[in-house]
Amino acid sequence: MIYMIAIIIILILIIVFQNIKIHSISSNIEKVIKGNFNERIRIHDNNKIVKNLIINLNRLLDEFQKIVSQNKQYEEDRKKMISNISHDFRTPLTSMLGYVEMLKNDASLSHNERMEYLEVINIKGEVLRGLIEEFFSLAKFDSEDIALNPKRLNVTEIIRQCVLSFLKDFETKGIELALKLPNEDIFIEVDENAIYRILQNLIANSLKYGEGGKVIGVSLSEETHDIVIEIWDKGKGIPEEDIPYIFKRLYAVDKSRNSNLKGSGLGLTIVKKLVEKHSGTISVSSKPYEKTVFKVRLPKTHKS
Repeated sequence: MIYMIAIIIILILIIVFQNIKIHSISSNIEKVIKGNFNERIRIHDNNKIVKNLIINLNRLLDEFQKIVSQNKQYEEDRKKMISNISHDFRTPLTSMLGYVEMLKNDASLSHNERMEYLEVINIKGEVLRGLIEEFFSLAKFDSEDIALNPKRLNVTEIIRQCVLSFLKDFETKGIELALKLPNEDIFIEVDENAIYRILQNLIANSLKYGEGGKVIGVSLSEETHDIVIEIWDKGKGIPEEDIPYIFKRLYAVDKSRNSNLKGSGLGLTIVKKLVEKHSGTISVSSKPYEKTVFKVRLPKTHKS
């Protein structure tokens, strides 16, 4: 009889202790639900099943905290993006409307002045169109609404043509072009519009932020399975702590290499997405006033 009573007491104690632990676990989870995302379950139990349950619950809470943090960052980025879109659109629009107003109301303007104002309006209009195209492109990427049409192309000739389109910019800014292409043409399987966009955005980026170095380099080399394109400059460069973020959308707006330069901050984001669409990679290294290099590696054969 005494043994029976002892066993009952032990069972009651086990149930009580387990209830206390369950209550503690429930209390921890309730705190997380109320917003304390750092809360974790800190109960020691020799029971393997209970121990594994606690471990898995804490893992679940870790993942939940990550999701909450990512959603918060996404919401901040979304608000920032809307703000910057408004600013980027407003600036050229305000200028265009100002010149249109002068053309309408100032009868004293000479023919040359009118033509000059029209040219300014045209330039601002092109800037605005470029911004709209970048935002539209990024929206299509985010919705996975981009279809590539890869075919075998002469990437050496594409680079030549792309560089030629920037010769006037090099001349105007007094920048030396260091072009290094292989003697024999290289062919790869790539989407033609995408490769042009990648090259144009990277060269434009070097012109905008690296012109202080007075030299911009473009090179192409071939490896067994890949081709490597490098675009470099000797400008101000990128601080080491900022390198991990430069392909993040709006980077150029928030943390530009030159705070006086303006841009949508989407150019490098679009480049990265296009490169990755080709199963390629893009990386960057930077030593201020020595060399800032963007390296694009693309497979010779497109992988679906």
